[in-house]
Amino acid sequence: MSLGINNVPISEQPTVRLASYAQARDAMRNRNLRQGLYDEGKALMEKVIVNLHGSEHTTRRRLENRLFRRETFVHWERNLIPDSVMMSIAPYVGGGSIDMVDLARTTMMRIAADIAGIDLGNDPARFPQLAGLMARMARAANVNHFIGDKSEVIDDGNDALATYGSEFFDPACAVRSEAVRRRDAGEIGDDELPRDVLTTLLANQRNLEIPMQHIIQEIAYYPWVGSHSTSGAFVNLMDHVFEWLDKRPGDREVFVNDVTRLQRLGFESLRLHPASPVSERVAMADVTLADGTHIPAGTRVIVELKLANRDTSVFGADANEFNPDRTVPEDVSLWGLSFGTGFHACVGQEVAGGTDLGGDDTGVPLHGAIATMAQILLRHGVRRDPERPAKRDMQSVRQHFIEYPVLLG
Repeated sequence: MSLGINNVPISEQPTVRLASYAQARDAMRNRNLRQGLYDEGKALMEKVIVNLHGSEHTTRRRLENRLFRRETFVHWERNLIPDSVMMSIAPYVGGGSIDMVDLARTTMMRIAADIAGIDLGNDPARFPQLAGLMARMARAANVNHFIGDKSEVIDDGNDALATYGSEFFDPACAVRSEAVRRRDAGEIGDDELPRDVLTTLLANQRNLEIPMQHIIQEIAYYPWVGSHSTSGAFVNLMDHVFEWLDKRPGDREVFVNDVTRLQRLGFESLRLHPASPVSERVAMADVTLADGTHIPAGTRVIVELKLANRDTSVFGADANEFNPDRTVPEDVSLWGLSFGTGFHACVGQEVAGGTDLGGDDTGVPLHGAIATMAQILLRHGVRRDPERPAKRDMQSVRQHFIEYPVLLG
C-alpha cells in the first residue's frame, strides 16, 4: 500500500483536480504544494531533486544548476547530438528500417549519462545494458500511471537500480571520489574535477549530508528522465511532421533548411503531449489559489496538464488541434506547461526544446535536441515504414510510442 502525507494511503487522500491553465500554473508555482507525482515510486525517487521540497530542494537545485551552462548546451547541440545521430543512422541511410524511439533514446542517453557522471567507456555492450536498466527504472518511477500489477513493476525497478549501482554507479563513484580526495588534499584544483552531477554531489556530500543511497538515486534519475522524456517528445514531433507533410509535401524543404520552423512545430507538439498528462502536488498547508479555489492541508492536487495546455481561453478555439502558427498571450509559453513552471521547472528545458523563438539575452540561439534530431532525419529522407506501423504503450495512461519504425534514404 502506498502512503502519502501523515501516512494516509494515497488512495484515501482527499483530492482536488485543476484543469484550467490559470489554476494549473498557480498551483505549480505555489511553494506550499510539494511534488507528489512520484509518491508511488518513492523507492526510486524519494530524495531525487525533482521530489525534494523547500530549502532542501533550493540548495540542491542551486548546486546542480552550475552544471547547466549555455556553452555546454551549444556544444551538445552542434556536435554531440549530430554526431550521435549520424553514428546511429549510418547503416540505414542507403535503405532500411530504423526505430526512432531507440534512435532518440540512444542519442539522449549519451548526453544524460555525461551530465550524471556515468562512464560508458568503449565496450559496445554497456550502452544497451544501461538503456535497458533505465527503461525499467523509468517505468517503476512512473508506476502511478501503470495499468496492471504495480508491485511487480516496483520490484523490477528496484532490481534494476541494484544492478545499475554495481555495474555503473560504483565504478564511476570510485573515480570521482578519488578526484575529490585529491582536490581536498590540494593535489588538483577545482577546475580539474569532472563537471557532472555525481562529482558535484560527492564534493558537497558532507555539507549536504546526503546518504550514498540518495546519490545513487539522483545519478540514476538523470539518464532515464533525460532519455525517455526527450525521446518521447521527439517521436511525437515526428508523428506530427509526417501528418503535416502528408498534406503539405512541399514543406519538407522548408524543414530541411529552417530548424526554427521545426522548433515551432516542436513547441506545439510539446503543448499537446506533455511528458505526463498530469502533475501531482500535495498541500503541506492550507492553500488558496488566485481564483479563490481553497485546498486544505493534506489534499492531493491533480494538475491536469493535458487539459490545461488545451484551455481554449488561453490557446484559442482550436486548442485541441495541432496548429504551430497559433498566437498565445505574452505571459504564456508556446509549449504551455509541459516543462513545468516555478521552482520545479524542468532543468533540461533548453537541452530538449531550446530557447523561446524570441531568443534570449545571450545572443546564442538554442534550437533544442528535438528539432535538431528531426532536421537531421529529414535531411536523410525519413518517412514512415509502411510495413511496420508505430505502436503505443497501452499499459500506461501516458500512451507514448514504444516503437516508431521509419525508412531513410
